[in-house]
Amino acid sequence: PSTMLSMSRALVLATCLTVARALHAPTPPCRHALRVTSPRLATKKKVSKKGGARGFGGGAAKQAVKELTPEQLQWRDLKEWVASSGGAADAVRLTDCGGGLRGLKAARDLAKGDEILRIPRSIILDVERAEASPVSGVWRSSGGALPGYLKLGLALLYEVRRGAASDLLPYLAMLPTQDEFAAGGGPAAMWSDDELALTECAHLIDFAKRRRGQSRGEGVPALQPDALAASWAECGLPGEPPGRDELAWAVGAVTSRAYGVGSGSGLVPVVDMANHDGRTPQHTAKGLEEDGRSFVVLATEPIRKGTQVCLSYGELPNCVLLPQFGFVLASLDAPPDLPLVDFTPCLREAEGAAGGAALLLSLAEDGLLVREGDGSISCWQAAGASLQVALLNLHEAGALNGGGEEEAAAASAPAAARHAWRRYRDLLQGTLAGYSTGVAEDRRRLGLGGAAPTASDARGVVVDAGGAAVTPLPPPNGASRVAAEGEAAAAAAEVEWLQGWA
Repeated sequence: PSTMLSMSRALVLATCLTVARALHAPTPPCRHALRVTSPRLATKKKVSKKGGARGFGGGAAKQAVKELTPEQLQWRDLKEWVASSGGAADAVRLTDCGGGLRGLKAARDLAKGDEILRIPRSIILDVERAEASPVSGVWRSSGGALPGYLKLGLALLYEVRRGAASDLLPYLAMLPTQDEFAAGGGPAAMWSDDELALTECAHLIDFAKRRRGQSRGEGVPALQPDALAASWAECGLPGEPPGRDELAWAVGAVTSRAYGVGSGSGLVPVVDMANHDGRTPQHTAKGLEEDGRSFVVLATEPIRKGTQVCLSYGELPNCVLLPQFGFVLASLDAPPDLPLVDFTPCLREAEGAAGGAALLLSLAEDGLLVREGDGSISCWQAAGASLQVALLNLHEAGALNGGGEEEAAAASAPAAARHAWRRYRDLLQGTLAGYSTGVAEDRRRLGLGGAAPTASDARGVVVDAGGAAVTPLPPPNGASRVAAEGEAAAAAAEVEWLQGWA
C-alpha cells in the first residue's frame, strides 16, 4: 500500500491540519483512500518482440501482441510465482485506479463468497519465517528481543541482499525502492522536521517523529551501527550491514504493508497491493484459513469486473493513516477523529503531587485517561466527558491546584467543578493556539464563506513548495478541528455559567 499511497515531498499540508484523536477510532464510510500526489507508474519500456512475449503468440498465424510495461511484466511474473507455489491471484489485475493510484481490480465478475486471492503461507514473510532465518542471529546474539516490525525489516533486508537466491524474488521486485519512497514522500513518518512542522499539528508531529525513530532502530542497542555491523559479519550474512536509512526504508515497507498473520504480522504478496476500504461493512474479508496454510481474501458481496478490490487496513483515524501509510481519507462525512488536547501541563503537575501518580493510573484503569503502548499515561487525551471527569477527580483530590486562585480546588464541590472546567477550557484553547489559523479563516481561504463551519466543510490546503497551486484537501482530522473549536467554546461558556452560579 505504501507504493500506491504516498505523499510528494514537493507538496505539504499548510493549513487546517487539526488536533488528532487516540489511535483507534471508527473509519468513515469512504470507499477509497485519497492519494495526495500522483507519482507515475514505472516508465513504460517496450518489450523485445523477438520470440514474442511470454504467454502470447505461438502457432503459424501472426498475431498482434500488446507490449507490456516493465511493471506489467513484473506483475505477470508475480502471479505465475504465486500459482507455482500453490496459490491463486488470477481473479485480480494490477492497474492504475485513477490519478496514478495503483491497486487491484476484479478481472472477472465475482459472486458473494468467491475466493479472490489465495496466498500460501510458504511465500509469506512473517515473524515465524524471520525467526527461522539466519538474520535472526542479529537479535539472538544481543540477548534482547526486538519488536516484530524490526524483525521483519531485518528479514526483508536479508532477502533483498540474497538477490536471485531468494525464493521471494518476484515479490521483492514489486516493492518500492528507497528512491521511490524519497521521490513520492512516503508515510509522514519519513518526512523531514521542516515538512512536519508545516502541518502545525503537534500530535501528528509527535507521532510521526516517534515512528521515525522506531523505524531507524533508535534506542535499540542491537541495531546501533557498530553493533549491527559486528553481528551481521558474525552471522555471515550477505552484503554490507544495512545503515539506518536502509533500515528505515525496510521498516517503512513493513509497517505500511503488513497484515496480521497468525499471532504476529507478515508481508503477504499481492494482498498488500490492495487499497484501503473505509466502508462499513467492507466488500471483502481476509485472514488465514483454519489450517494456517494459506492467507485468503473472499468477496462478501458481488463485485463486478473492473471494480477496485479493496481491503480494510483497520479502523484507524487520519492521524495514524498519514504517518503510517501516507494518505488521508477523502470523506469527512463521518469523521473518525475526536479532538485531542495536549494534556502535558496537567500530567506533569499531577505526577508531582502527593498521590497524583497513583490517581492517574487509577483513572486510566477506569477508562478516563488514555495510555501509551508502554502503559504510561499519554500526553494526548481525547476531549470529551471522560477527560472532564478525570480533571474533576484530580482537582477534588488536590492533585491539581486551583489555577492560582486563593480558593483551594478541593474546598468544595462547586469550586472543584469550576477549576476542572477552567482547566478543560485552557487545555483546548492551548492546543488550538498551536495553529496559525482557525476554521473560519480556513473556510474563507477556501472560498467556503464565513458561516459557521460544519464537519463536512472541514478541509485543508495543499500548496507546492513555491506557494502556488492551492487545492482543497481533507486534512488529517479536519473535522475534529471543528469539534475542538466547538468544545473550547462550550467549555468557556460552562466556566462563565459556573462563575455566575457561584
